[in-house]
Amino acid sequence: MTEIHQLHVEDELKNCSADQFYSFLKNDMTTLPQVCPHMFKSFEILAGDGKSAGTIWIVKFATGTSHEEMVKEKIVAMDDESRTISFSIIEGDLLRKFPKVDYTMTVTPIVTQEGREKSCLVKMCAKYEKQNEDTPPPHEYMEMTSFMNKAIASHLANKT
Repeated sequence: MTEIHQLHVEDELKNCSADQFYSFLKNDMTTLPQVCPHMFKSFEILAGDGKSAGTIWIVKFATGTSHEEMVKEKIVAMDDESRTISFSIIEGDLLRKFPKVDYTMTVTPIVTQEGREKSCLVKMCAKYEKQNEDTPPPHEYMEMTSFMNKAIASHLANKT
């Protein structure tokens, strides 16, 4: 049986609300090449509406080593109440090192004692299998996610 590994990243984003950030994840992911042009090269919806479970898209992006990679992802589940979206990588360069990759993003409001929302917490949990025992964990991709989260929050703050 193949061992499943997990990595987590959490980002507190002070300049946007949980609803704003979740709405971007749900409705505006295709604009990532405009929001983070140095990281995302293209984002194309292949199946579905781009906003619900069953959607499949192809993303081309540059990693920290600046070579371009491609992944085909599927939205597996979406829960508006908990602001959670689950994805599965179904094709692409990442699967050469990690034969199975699933991840979930959850956006939670952080409120003051007075009950006002002051920021949001974006959590990503990645579950993956390694190609072999010597394959290092995908820390580079987790760092990219954190950078992407901050770029989205900055983009959203500039829109208001």
